[in-house]
Amino acid sequence: MSKVPLITVLAILLFSCGESQEKSTNQSATEENSTEIQKEASISSADYSSLFTDFSCNVTVSELAQALNLPESDISIPKHLPSSGCAFVINGFGKNAFGEETTIHWFLEKTSKDEVKEQIQSYSETEVSNNVLAMGLEMSETGDTYLAKAPSYGRVNVLNENHENWLLISYAPMHQYKARTQEQHIALGAKMIDLANYLLKKHKK
Repeated sequence: MSKVPLITVLAILLFSCGESQEKSTNQSATEENSTEIQKEASISSADYSSLFTDFSCNVTVSELAQALNLPESDISIPKHLPSSGCAFVINGFGKNAFGEETTIHWFLEKTSKDEVKEQIQSYSETEVSNNVLAMGLEMSETGDTYLAKAPSYGRVNVLNENHENWLLISYAPMHQYKARTQEQHIALGAKMIDLANYLLKKHKK
């Protein structure tokens, strides 16, 4: 059996060592990139515990009028209050079959952080697909919370992935208010986005 020259053996060993070190370096770089992506995927958030955890209806007619840029005379307390959340009657956005003006209602839905993230993902996927319901997401003015819009259902969900639970703002679908025009419905939806941003700014800590 012929002997392999010592130089050849050393060359093979050096090559193997270098290849192993390169793989290790590439693996470390991949892991670092993965960590960076995971960090970027999670949006840092202010503390909104008083909104998403210890929610209570502490909004006055005057506050709401300012948030929605409406005269106070167009806003009133409904005769029948819901068992939870906030409710106000808003004039000028259509009447239901009983001749009653639009009632807006917002309340907390009990969910987990995972469910909040799933909801954000669902709205995001629906927005990029052929969406006949005009559902979509936009970032809040505070820059850390998603506002999920569903105009066909007459609602806006306020979703923060760092908090359990989400806030549902309901302004009712058009079919519940026969006298509401498409223009009124769109304008009311925009005002509910204004309301969501107002509540986030009010509770931000």
